[in-house]
Amino acid sequence: MYRFRVSLSPAVIFTTVVLATWIDHAVAQEIALTPMQTTEVAKGYRGEALKLMPVVNDKGDMIGRIRDFIFGKDGSTFVVLSVGDFTGVGGQVVAIPFRSLKLDEPSGNIVLPGASRAALEKLPVFLSNR
Repeated sequence: MYRFRVSLSPAVIFTTVVLATWIDHAVAQEIALTPMQTTEVAKGYRGEALKLMPVVNDKGDMIGRIRDFIFGKDGSTFVVLSVGDFTGVGGQVVAIPFRSLKLDEPSGNIVLPGASRAALEKLPVFLSNR
């Protein structure tokens, strides 16, 4: 029985060291917003608010509405757009990079410069598997 206690002691010590290292690692990953970042977040747009705004081209022609947003693992953001849809429930669904859009605050529109419904309808249809 004495041999059992001696051989068990290194295992207990090893486990304690590993758990202590893991706990320190988990605590070190806390994230907090600084006051400046909080201000920038407050100036932003909620996704649901953007879904209510019409998407137009730079000529003011109605293109469609935002149906959803896709966030890539690499940090990229895409907009799922219903082309030719003015109610938010129909139309051909395509994905475009969010950075392509311009938020026009005075008009309350989202502008997709250089776009046309015909050109967007030629894009591959967006199919979500999630």
